[in-house]
Amino acid sequence: MKLPFRRLPAATAVLALVVGSATLSGCATHPFGGSAASRGADASVAQGDLPSRPAAAPAASGGPRANARSGPRDSEPEDVLPDVDLTGQVLYQVLASEIAVQRGQASAAAASYLQLARQTRDPRIARRAVELALTERSLERAAAAAQIWLETSPDSRMAAQTLEALYLTSGQYALAEPLLGKRLAAARETGTIASVYPALARTLARSPDRGAAFALIERVAAPDDTLPEAWLARAALAHAAEDSAFATQAAQRAMRLAPDSEEAVLAAARYQQRTADGAKPAIELLERFLARRPASQEVRVTLARLYSAEGDYARARGHLDQALSSAPEDPALLFSLAQVAYQAKQPRDAEQYLQRVLALPASVRRDNGPVYLFLAQIAEDDKRLPQAVEWLGRVGSGEQYVPALARRALLLGRLDRLDDARALLRDASVNNPGDRVQLILAEAQILRDAARHQEAFDVVDAALARQPSNADLLYEHGLAAERTGRLAEMETSFRKLIQLRPDSAHAYNALGYSLAERNERLPEALQLIEKALSLAPEDAFILDSMGWVLFRMGRLDQALQYLQRAYGLRQDAEIAAHLGEVLWALGRNEEAKRLWREARDREPDNGTLKGTLARLNVSF
Repeated sequence: MKLPFRRLPAATAVLALVVGSATLSGCATHPFGGSAASRGADASVAQGDLPSRPAAAPAASGGPRANARSGPRDSEPEDVLPDVDLTGQVLYQVLASEIAVQRGQASAAAASYLQLARQTRDPRIARRAVELALTERSLERAAAAAQIWLETSPDSRMAAQTLEALYLTSGQYALAEPLLGKRLAAARETGTIASVYPALARTLARSPDRGAAFALIERVAAPDDTLPEAWLARAALAHAAEDSAFATQAAQRAMRLAPDSEEAVLAAARYQQRTADGAKPAIELLERFLARRPASQEVRVTLARLYSAEGDYARARGHLDQALSSAPEDPALLFSLAQVAYQAKQPRDAEQYLQRVLALPASVRRDNGPVYLFLAQIAEDDKRLPQAVEWLGRVGSGEQYVPALARRALLLGRLDRLDDARALLRDASVNNPGDRVQLILAEAQILRDAARHQEAFDVVDAALARQPSNADLLYEHGLAAERTGRLAEMETSFRKLIQLRPDSAHAYNALGYSLAERNERLPEALQLIEKALSLAPEDAFILDSMGWVLFRMGRLDQALQYLQRAYGLRQDAEIAAHLGEVLWALGRNEEAKRLWREARDREPDNGTLKGTLARLNVSF
């Protein structure tokens, strides 16, 4: 019997999975939900080019004109549905697929629906196949189903946009371009073209081939050269393709078309900052805009951050104070002022701003966790460890909870309350296995700081037995094994970590430095450290390792260059110990003494420095 195949079991739309979410603000974020002038808005959530309206759920039974919609459908045309032989096999596949969905077997259900779509040529079945393919994150299967959907429902805007977004997301620009061109042409006719470009830029910015994505936006945006949105989209794609110069030019073109647009001037400043000219032109650009639009909070806050990054804390603070005068209960502005004051070495002012955040009325939404962490840091810097412990204890559930707990335990250890510290970590209620590992590592560090190296090894060794492939545990296990003289176990752990994480610069460095420190297998140590340096060329400790292995090999001039670079990046006492020893070996004794004296003043208990001075019989 031939029946009009009209209705299917209920389905849930998941189209947005193909594009996820992203932001193009480019501004530093705050723990209070975005930048100071834009909180409360959710405009940063991108849905790419897929329709944001969820797919309608088909009903379970047929009837006259059973595919009629109840309510408006954004001008989405009615599907022209095929007459399908409603066999028992078709019904069985539909029901079996939906049962598979309920059991979490989306892959099997997607494959079954795709087969049905090819067999029936029904657009609703194809659409359901797309939804399920996206649930299992199979873009290839989703695109095949979306193609059938569009072929069987050629006037469907949603089908066209879905297939277009799938092609764009997977980098199939030749297939996407005709669909995109048709959509842009329709938007020009309806006067909605400006609204298309922001979402299009977000989708293309996640492209696997940023250069090709930029070339595509250049071609399709050519008719819209009078639209600032088109130039901002070009700028975003040029920036994604690492062409900051063109990104700046395109954003400045948008500014000329819309001279009062905050979005355009912020984009131009953001891209300008990344060019060879640096932050100065970006600062001048924002200052000129503020001279015309002094009420622009977002621009003022961004300008303050640029000044802060340049070390001009007075101007940064002046702009933030002016912004605060317009929004005195803005927690993000107060937090920014605390950051600037702290960077300017004014911790008391920073504390006052943070206390003002805590004193805000309960009606002002904010997360106090970062405030407590910041106050704890200031107290710790000032050697007020009990107060730092108290602040850390106020951090509740959330992403700051585990770091605060670990830091609190470490400070308790420094207060000689080792048992309290270990109990705090072991009794903590955490559900995430990764969080539990972080607490185990904190316990090991507490024991290490107390020179109880055997106990530290035992803690990590027991944890590693339960999670033998955990990268963090393997790294700490290698360090703990070395401290307790288990050199074979140390090497085994580091080599396993390298096997699991071949891009782990610190694994190569740890093994190479260990060999260099013991003056063993120096060519192999050099090779390991060279590999680490290729993965992290600006890491101060890896540069230090390179200098140290070269020193061990008698290549003093090369060693000096690497160690000077390392110390320039980080004034660490261990790096100072190594650099000073190379200077000492080169006969530059006074330079070495001056360096060691400065390092000792900063870190009087550093073991490497103390050992170096004792071994060389150096006193001040």
